[in-house]
Amino acid sequence: MADLIPTFSDLSLYDKPESQASRYQNLVHEYKDVFQGAPEFIARAPGRVNLIGDHIDYCYFSVLPMAIEYDVIEAIGKSSDSKGHFIHLTNTDKRFTPETIELPKDGSIIVIDKESHSWTNYYRCSLIVAQKYLWERFPSTKGQCLKSINVVIDGTVPTGGGLSSSAALCVASTLGVLKANGVENITKKDLTRITVVSEHYVGLNNGGMDQCASVCGEKGKVLFIEFQPELRATPYSIPEIHPPLKPLSFLITNTLVESNKNESAPVNYNLRVVEMAIGAEFLARLNGITLPKNSNLNTGTLRGFMDTYFVEKRHLSRWNGRDIRLGIQRLQELSQKIETWFTDSQKIGFTTEEAADRLGLSKDEFTEKYLTTFPVKYEKLKIYQRTKHVFDEARRVLETLRLFTDSNASENSSNFLKRFGEIMDQSQLSLKTLLMNSTDECDELCRIARKNGSLGSRITGAGWGGSLVHFTTEDKLDGLINALVEQYYKKHFPNITEEEISHAVVVTKPAVGSCIVNQIEF
Repeated sequence: MADLIPTFSDLSLYDKPESQASRYQNLVHEYKDVFQGAPEFIARAPGRVNLIGDHIDYCYFSVLPMAIEYDVIEAIGKSSDSKGHFIHLTNTDKRFTPETIELPKDGSIIVIDKESHSWTNYYRCSLIVAQKYLWERFPSTKGQCLKSINVVIDGTVPTGGGLSSSAALCVASTLGVLKANGVENITKKDLTRITVVSEHYVGLNNGGMDQCASVCGEKGKVLFIEFQPELRATPYSIPEIHPPLKPLSFLITNTLVESNKNESAPVNYNLRVVEMAIGAEFLARLNGITLPKNSNLNTGTLRGFMDTYFVEKRHLSRWNGRDIRLGIQRLQELSQKIETWFTDSQKIGFTTEEAADRLGLSKDEFTEKYLTTFPVKYEKLKIYQRTKHVFDEARRVLETLRLFTDSNASENSSNFLKRFGEIMDQSQLSLKTLLMNSTDECDELCRIARKNGSLGSRITGAGWGGSLVHFTTEDKLDGLINALVEQYYKKHFPNITEEEISHAVVVTKPAVGSCIVNQIEF
């Protein structure tokens, strides 16, 4: 992952370059119309679809996503504004009004108003991490303002669709700000490292999967992303399907139920992060072990519990994260043990007082430790359900990787397809019943898809709406799409247009990650 972010002088980064030409042309033309000049370059970052492993990255368990051709592109050029230091932002989507960000005159870090849910707050996140990186790499820049720039943004990643639109925006923006400020070369490792925390500045306690997948994507390959002992993305080819079976296809369907991770975080995303942190500490206290405090909440993690438990309690060697057989074995054991580690009443849930008591804390101490860094709301903490999901989902990631790396996978294509579908469906059941991030619309799309050619269907991303990923073979693809359009989209959205359907139902392939596109003449 240490190689440099690539630069392209054409659109060959796309599977079908001709399909993107008019979009880039329109972006450049809008820049010229708004700012009376040509942009100097285009920064690009894709969304991602996670094939397996949702809501476990912030527990430091590995995941298996791929970058997609949905992306954010930003036309960028220097601003000649002489009245101060400004970032002038325009979006081709007119739902997002233009905005000018004034940079602090003393060169200090910009402050984000978390109570304001402006779309440009994600850009402000990028300004923060970019400026901190400049200070780190070029100490002489400390105290200097960032360059004033003009930016026109165009995105095809659906907002709130579960395909990491916010991560794509943050990564593209960070990359663009750095290049505009003289950084010609940045490694994928560094861009991932600095953007992983970008959304923390708007109060979202995310892991690092979205940014890593956006930065490190490769054509035709999925990414095995590890977080321990270090953040690392390893590309793997998808097994080739042999005749008479047809090649594999991935289909993304957007429920058209928008899930804004930032605004709903207190009852959804952030709450799951808090519950899993509490779960790690609960299991550690139950087993008389102490965990390293390496989570975003300065607590232990469920991956930390797993490692410490087998070393200190079982006196076994530490798992390296890459021994698939050993990882599956240990995760299976933990999944079985938590059935006895939680009582029947605890499996229902914990009140704040009950959770504090189990951890040997007063209510005030518990509140200070777990409930203040990121806002959360709940009636009962579902510690058992979240912990069970994490261990089982982490095992499913390894089982999928074992399928992908099996030397006989292509020769046994039917077995590969059957098993991969089973794993995806098991994951969806866990998301629905244990993580509880599925909605009626998600469930309905899964049912329709499975009856009409999908071999496996599941939510991808945060959930609570957003998108699903289905996999099938090419011969079943048209029938699957038609069924979803007729039985879901036209039923729930009778006035939906063909263009809207084309954006909601998309066939995708693993795509190139973040890059710079030099000025293309149109």
